[in-house]
Amino acid sequence: MKIYTAAEMREHEQMAVDKGTTFEQLMENAGRAAAADLLRRRPQAGRVLIVCGKGNNGGDGLVMARILQAHGWRADILFAAGEKLSELAELNRSRLQGLDGMGLIAAEDLVGRLKTGYDVIIEGIFGTGFGGRLPADIAVICRLLNQSDGLKVALDIPTGLNCDTGEADADTFRADLTYTFAAYKPAHQGGNGKTYCGEIVCLDIGID
Repeated sequence: MKIYTAAEMREHEQMAVDKGTTFEQLMENAGRAAAADLLRRRPQAGRVLIVCGKGNNGGDGLVMARILQAHGWRADILFAAGEKLSELAELNRSRLQGLDGMGLIAAEDLVGRLKTGYDVIIEGIFGTGFGGRLPADIAVICRLLNQSDGLKVALDIPTGLNCDTGEADADTFRADLTYTFAAYKPAHQGGNGKTYCGEIVCLDIGID
């Protein structure tokens, strides 16, 4: 079992790029691997809410949106940390343009949309880079997601959980299923990992 801290994960990503892959390909691998496992569990197309941050964790979610849409899913996307995205996340947002069954919702619409029900909620706000307390607006979003129905999925680490220390904010996203990429993270192994991560699946994305 490989266990990498956030810093070690960045080092191994860079090593993979130095050997000839790209960060874009690693993001594509992550989103595709997570979507493939989810589709195996939920072969019947449904409605999915994908809550994205502005960085590469959100980019993984946008790749998933494209793959799920191709399999007949209807996807709503919420940009929880604003519309200004990292370069790779923006690239994957652009790939969603013109696709049927794809919607963008605002944070103020979240309560109403959650009442209509989603089969799956995918959370990709902060990922392994988070530490400290959640910003108030993100805490509100996580609180609403935690109160909602549907299978709750976290990408790499639930938002609000410190990847390295396992420290958790009071409003940390509570996942039923966490997809971690390339290696487990220290927080997955502790008590809070069990509390907030649910089932943890480590996916190969082409990183040693």
